[in-house]
Amino acid sequence: MTRVFGVLLRLFVILVGYSVAVLTAVLFIHLLAWDSLGFGSGAEDPAAQWATVISVLLSTLFISYYAFVPSAILVTISELKAIRSWLYFALSGGAVALCVVALRAVDRTADGAIVPVEAATIAAGLAGGLVYWLIAGQGAGGWRKRSLSAPEPSES
Repeated sequence: MTRVFGVLLRLFVILVGYSVAVLTAVLFIHLLAWDSLGFGSGAEDPAAQWATVISVLLSTLFISYYAFVPSAILVTISELKAIRSWLYFALSGGAVALCVVALRAVDRTADGAIVPVEAATIAAGLAGGLVYWLIAGQGAGGWRKRSLSAPEPSES
C-alpha cells in the first residue's frame, strides 16, 4: 500500500510541477511583452489588466495542451533513469518549447529563421524547465530506489 501511495504522490508532484512550469513560461512571455501590454507607463487601464489576466490563463491552457506529450516523454525518461540534473530539465524545457514552436509553425519567415517571438518562447521553456526542476525534478526516480531497496516481506 505504501508503494502505491508513494507512486500516486510522485504523480501528483509531477502534475503540480508541470502546471507551475507552464504557468512560469507563460508569465515569462508576458513579462517580456510588459511594455507593449500598456503597463509601465503609469496610467494602467483596468480593462487591460483584466485582459492580461485572461490572456495568461488562456495561454497557459493552450501551451499546456501543446507541451503535454513532449513533456511527458522527457519526464518519463528522467523518472526511469533517475536524472536529477538542473541542466537536463532546463534543456528539456527548451526542447519542449521548440516542439511547441514547431507545432504552431504558422508565422514563420520565408527563410525559416527563428523570429524573436520563437526565441522568446524557447527562453520561456528554459525558465519553465528550471521551475519544474525546483518543484519535481530534484526527486526524479526516487520512488524507484525506495521500492527497489525495500525489504521483501518474509514468508514464515
